[in-house]
Amino acid sequence: MATDVYEDSLFGQILPLAWNDDAASGVVLLVDGEEEFIVEPDENGESLIEFIDRWVTAEGVVVENEDELRIKVRNYTLEDGIDYDTDEDW
Repeated sequence: MATDVYEDSLFGQILPLAWNDDAASGVVLLVDGEEEFIVEPDENGESLIEFIDRWVTAEGVVVENEDELRIKVRNYTLEDGIDYDTDEDW
């Protein structure tokens, strides 16, 4: 199978890719509860680590091949509407 590369906007949940000493070493974007897009570990991808379990819309370049789905995030928007930094939202 050939590699497909395209720009897209994906809505999904940020989940840890793997754990390293009780910290996430990377993240995936779970779309439709079944497709996991590995987030490239660049500046934007690394910043998503602090939003594990949150819902986002991520815009970027998607690379699909027979082994995996990857996204290089250009920008993202938090979509769950909860500001976890304030006590009123708990």
